[in-house]
Amino acid sequence: METNSTTKLITITKNKGIKFLRGDQSLFKKYSYFQVINAYKNLFAYDEDNIDEIKCNISKKIKLNYYRKSFQIKSDITDSNLYEAICNKICKKYGLHGKTLQEKEEQIKIIKYHHHIYNPGTLYTDFVRMYKFEHELRIMLLKYTLIIEENIKNIFTSYLNDINAEPNYLVNMDNYNTNSLKSKSFDTMKLIIDKYDNQKSKPIKRKRDQHLIVPYWIIINELAMNQTYYAIANLNSNDSYKIFLHCLNFFTKLNLSEENRGKTPKQLKYERKMVNNFKTLLCYLGEFRNILAHNQPLYCYNVLNYNINGKCKFEYELPITKHEYKNKMGQAVSKEKQQINIMGSLMYSLKEYFGSDNFNSNNSTKLDLSKIIYILYKMLNHIDKNTNFYYELVEIYSKYNIFLNKPIININNSNQIIELKNIISKLATYDMETSNIIERIETGKVYKKKLKGNERKLKEIIKQINSISNKITVNEIKSKYKPFPAKKRYTQFTGINEKFFSNIINE
Repeated sequence: METNSTTKLITITKNKGIKFLRGDQSLFKKYSYFQVINAYKNLFAYDEDNIDEIKCNISKKIKLNYYRKSFQIKSDITDSNLYEAICNKICKKYGLHGKTLQEKEEQIKIIKYHHHIYNPGTLYTDFVRMYKFEHELRIMLLKYTLIIEENIKNIFTSYLNDINAEPNYLVNMDNYNTNSLKSKSFDTMKLIIDKYDNQKSKPIKRKRDQHLIVPYWIIINELAMNQTYYAIANLNSNDSYKIFLHCLNFFTKLNLSEENRGKTPKQLKYERKMVNNFKTLLCYLGEFRNILAHNQPLYCYNVLNYNINGKCKFEYELPITKHEYKNKMGQAVSKEKQQINIMGSLMYSLKEYFGSDNFNSNNSTKLDLSKIIYILYKMLNHIDKNTNFYYELVEIYSKYNIFLNKPIININNSNQIIELKNIISKLATYDMETSNIIERIETGKVYKKKLKGNERKLKEIIKQINSISNKITVNEIKSKYKPFPAKKRYTQFTGINEKFFSNIINE
């Protein structure tokens, strides 16, 4: 493929119709074109032309000047040769080597080339804004996903402890499900054995230097979230099911028992469905964790293909479906319909896991970013009611004015707030001894000294409150950004809009 200098990339970006303001060219040099322009083009492009549409427009003499500028076609190229010149440009960019025009066209169609078209007012800083926003969102979500990961590992280890598993449990093939030819148990075993040679892990190196077996509690700690998931999933069916059941009970309001005795077939079917659907959620979270860790764009999570002009704009990677599936009537069921059916079952399960709320009761059956954030929040909120997940989420969306514009309140000295609360609590409990004073007055006893003393103490408390209050500096930081110009498109991709933030906490 063709490589370009920074200067040429700036020219290419401008020719696409993306506007640079003063200082933006210096800003351009700080960021990767691939991670900024290429990553977020689908949010800001309002249209796209494939090679057939470009050919048709040129034959009708439509958008000739636009194509010339956008593809940097020299003025000495005639209109009759413009289309071939554009094909040559595309082939050079992607390293295609067709000899005839027809061969070039075929190769361009094979790579599914699309030329994105932007509104004239699209700013380069809009792309940078999204990049910086998602960078902060990604770090925040990764932090909380790691909490989920750590707890899954703890559940895994605790289960093996409670069944008195041998320290070499994870390297004993007898503990895995090898009944199916499609089993990935051997992949898990290879992964575990490879961990034994990880000399960068001090716990593993210490055991190896001591010529001791590396026990499962050390190995489990070395696994990433999706590796932990597959390690559990590939165990023998009894242990695998029970570990996922323990995860379900830990992260949700359900409390299912391992004991099957006394349960009806209907109840057993329900419980197995709940466990299997939660197992699916953990798989999704494991894959999502990898996206976070590897700096991938978040807004297009789970989007396999996107077609601006297509009747069905989105094609999703997950849930995994059968390539050829027929219903009871023998009719073929499309991949999209299969996915909708699977997600419908999953949305029902969310109500069982976390209780019915405005999100899981009135939401679509697409697996998008909103679902993953919702699931993360609910799982975290179940294990820790004091989690800051929601407030940090709102703060990041507000900072970049993506649907929310709540100012961030900063207090210079938080210790003074604590001190102020303590003084106010004194005021709340302060007793003027009114009954005692009234009794003194009615019985003719001396009361003025007592009254003045009580009043002096009250004034002293009020003085302290005013003194501390005057020292507290509160800064209200508002977003420096204007309303996000691609809100509608962002919602199409993510399922997130203004209502999302209230719906996920409205139980």
